[in-house]
Amino acid sequence: MTTTLQPPQAPDPVPTATFPVVARNGELLGPLPLVIGVTGHRDLRSEDVPALENLVRATIRDAQARYPHTPLIVLSPLAEGSDRLVARVARELGARLFVPLPLPRLLYEQDFETDASRAEFRRLIARAESAFELPVVHGNTTQGIAEPGEQRNRQYAQVGAFVARHSQIFLALWDGVDLGDDRKGGTAEIVRFRLAGAPGKYEPATSPLTFASIGAVHHIVTPRAGAPVPDNALTHRVLAPPHQSLESAEERQRWMDQFNEDVLEHRAELGPTQAASKAQLLQIPESELRTQVPTFAPPARIALDHYAIADGLAVRFANEARAATRRLYLWVFAAALFFNLFHSLPHPHVPAGPTLEERLLGVPWLLLLFLGVSLAASLWVHRRAEEEDYQNKHQDYRALAEALRIQFFWRVAGLPDAVVDHYLRKQRGALEWIRNALRAWDAESVRHKASEDKIAPLATRLAFVAHHWVTEQRNYYASRARREQAKLEAEERRIRLLVQLSVALALLLALALSLPLVVPLHALEEIKHVVEDPWVHGIVMVAIVTLAVAAGLRHGYNQQMAFSEHAKQFGRMSELFDAAERSLAELLQAGEHHQAADLLKDLGAEALEENGDWVLLHRERPLEVPHSG
Repeated sequence: MTTTLQPPQAPDPVPTATFPVVARNGELLGPLPLVIGVTGHRDLRSEDVPALENLVRATIRDAQARYPHTPLIVLSPLAEGSDRLVARVARELGARLFVPLPLPRLLYEQDFETDASRAEFRRLIARAESAFELPVVHGNTTQGIAEPGEQRNRQYAQVGAFVARHSQIFLALWDGVDLGDDRKGGTAEIVRFRLAGAPGKYEPATSPLTFASIGAVHHIVTPRAGAPVPDNALTHRVLAPPHQSLESAEERQRWMDQFNEDVLEHRAELGPTQAASKAQLLQIPESELRTQVPTFAPPARIALDHYAIADGLAVRFANEARAATRRLYLWVFAAALFFNLFHSLPHPHVPAGPTLEERLLGVPWLLLLFLGVSLAASLWVHRRAEEEDYQNKHQDYRALAEALRIQFFWRVAGLPDAVVDHYLRKQRGALEWIRNALRAWDAESVRHKASEDKIAPLATRLAFVAHHWVTEQRNYYASRARREQAKLEAEERRIRLLVQLSVALALLLALALSLPLVVPLHALEEIKHVVEDPWVHGIVMVAIVTLAVAAGLRHGYNQQMAFSEHAKQFGRMSELFDAAERSLAELLQAGEHHQAADLLKDLGAEALEENGDWVLLHRERPLEVPHSG
């Protein structure tokens, strides 16, 4: 029986993650944004403003050129000076503007020095796509932040940590002076947050081992009014955190752009699949999506849209990867067959003074076919690995989709956690782009989090998640474990049969050639004579070797597809979700709703870790030319 949520009287409007996005001179852009964050001095010198604008403009244009399929979001609290300068330039270049506020808006405006400054703030915030207030820092109070002082400074530090955490490109308009002595919430401290990570009080859901805020800083050396002019003023340099390279950051951003490029390239087929992905996740007919989706809070709707896009791409590239693997193994089988035919069958005799026809018959065509097919298979694999990269795309996009599945159900349950804080935390390198993608999409939805618990009662939402996620996943994994085990056993039977046939033929050949030497019967002599015929002997040898090669390639294909590992993994996940289902039912029946929510968080974290292991398992099995012997 399907559990549904009741639609609200007036659901909050929320943009959907549709594509393509039209921006930047009418170009089509994908749904995954690149987030540009900013921190900087308030007290800029007026004579430096044009040069600073040019430096910021060049940095943003460089990002647009490097990642042409990716929309840009600028996170700027719109404080005086640097924040507003970057916001103005970004809007001029077509970037979207999101404004995280450290304080309630009226309090925030009190910190601006003049009416003209407040007017400028209101003009810029009116051009923003969204403005949202961050919560009160742990230890602060609403009364404490009402006046200037330490508590208000901690609010500024929190907004700086938020911007540093959610940005892929981080701009610091900063003089570089007094790094260790700057005041709380000031530019130097925010730069430290970006390079070394923010304290837990500003990122309560984040482990200090996740490197969530750490990244490069685009340092635009910026003088301050009334202070000494720093060396290399009005220049741009990049500061890298310890143990990170600038090349790895660019690689992550290129993967994000590749995701957007794939979305745009396949948008015609992905459009219809979004509805199918959502209906499958919710276990409802597609016709019911129109009434069911508005029952979710905006953050859940956004996660659902993102899931549908990633899932559609993952399915597409999974089909491509499977087809590519099958074609590769067939090519290798064909190459091995041609070589065995060349090696085992008699070669035509070329007489002295041969005619053209006799010369052509004497050419080792089977050897040439073997060489040609082997070369074609190798080149094809190289081309696929270099250009199409089906396998890695399938794995990465599936990993992204599964993380978004958990994010969706966490959002339905009202959990404030972001999956990025629990996913692939130990991984650095190529897989980090997935965390970047999750962080960028989290920046889009965080402004809606205040409305997460306004759609339906907590008990109703928890019951929905229990049925549509926990029970469904338990059934799915149990079914897949049985299917993968059955598939593995069937493949092993086929391999044994091929080996047995090869051995049986070899045994029969050995008996046909040796028995007449021991038992001098006329019938056996006749059989030996037939078997010794070059063509008969060659055909039998081809069959023996071909069956053995087929068994070896089939075994290699099974290893490539990881049937055995899948069966074990699905079995473990089935047991995990089964235990969670029973515990969750007990908690819900007892009315222990907060404990139930905690259980869902733990379950999601375990599922994310298992999914990370799945990604690593398959990345260790790249598509390559298999060995047939």
